[in-house]
Amino acid sequence: MVTQMKSIDNNEINMIRAIFIETLSGEFLLKTGFGAYAYLAPTDINHLFKEYLHQPKTLKVFSKSCVRNHI
Repeated sequence: MVTQMKSIDNNEINMIRAIFIETLSGEFLLKTGFGAYAYLAPTDINHLFKEYLHQPKTLKVFSKSCVRNHI
């Protein structure tokens, strides 16, 4: 979770986004056999990333809830 957005530069955001997408895709792959992009458009994944940044759940818990909500 990221709480202080002002103190994070673009490189850090890009790294966090890559980890987010990898984790989300891994959860989709584990549960369905297909990655996140089989179920979600890139804009949907970006929306979920922004949502993730502003909520208290860990990445793993957030990713699992996303999979449950989208399959």
